[in-house]
Amino acid sequence: MSTTARAILAGGLVSLNPWNTATLAYDGFGPPLDADKFEIKPNFEEKVSESRSHLDYGQARASVVLPKPTEITIELSAASTTAMAMQFQGLVAKLTQGAGTITAQEMTISAVGVWLSVGKRNLVEQGFSLAPDGAGDPFVLGTHYEVNWLRGEIRVLAVDGAPAKNDVVKLTATYQAVDGKKILGGRVTQVRCQARFDGKNMVDGSPIEVDVHECVLGANNGFDFLGSDYSAITLTGKIVTPPGKTEGYEVRLPTAGD
Repeated sequence: MSTTARAILAGGLVSLNPWNTATLAYDGFGPPLDADKFEIKPNFEEKVSESRSHLDYGQARASVVLPKPTEITIELSAASTTAMAMQFQGLVAKLTQGAGTITAQEMTISAVGVWLSVGKRNLVEQGFSLAPDGAGDPFVLGTHYEVNWLRGEIRVLAVDGAPAKNDVVKLTATYQAVDGKKILGGRVTQVRCQARFDGKNMVDGSPIEVDVHECVLGANNGFDFLGSDYSAITLTGKIVTPPGKTEGYEVRLPTAGD
């Protein structure tokens, strides 16, 4: 026997299936994501014909409600690569580097006091050396220069005994492998995807499922990397009815058989 809950307070997870503009196909649903909002807002436009008769002036003699595109808002708290790419209107690319060593490689100091790339990321402090091109002791880390180990950059300091601009030095270093992703921001102005919600009504435990067959999303809110609170990824847009479907989305309330 089915029952009617006295209220709705839903909890659940959101999954996204983005459209790949390179392969012209959906990539597939990734792992469920923590979200703070999954809102579907139907819209309509009301057309009213008002009477001009002196008997009922200003009253409605006809009224019709016309549907308009349904809006969707998804606010994600989980920082998946897919969600971050949507926030920054970007493409996801690989960030890879194999491990290796640099041995007495010549490097020209093009400027003093600014960060200069050594060409490799994820440097290892042990065994790192910056030495004069000719004879002489190696320069002292922390006194003559600084290193950004993750980015793979050095900054020569403007102090006595440090390399000068246009000096050639010898760099010796070990770098570790890098395996990750990077987002090429601003490459995609809109995101086409499928979305779904899997959850339940916390009032009575009954399941709730939502399948959005297609939606076009964009992010017009800022993302503060230094915010004092958790940073959410907010995506808004319209639900589209794709070919082969008579509706843009489904809301299902499945119940177990008696």
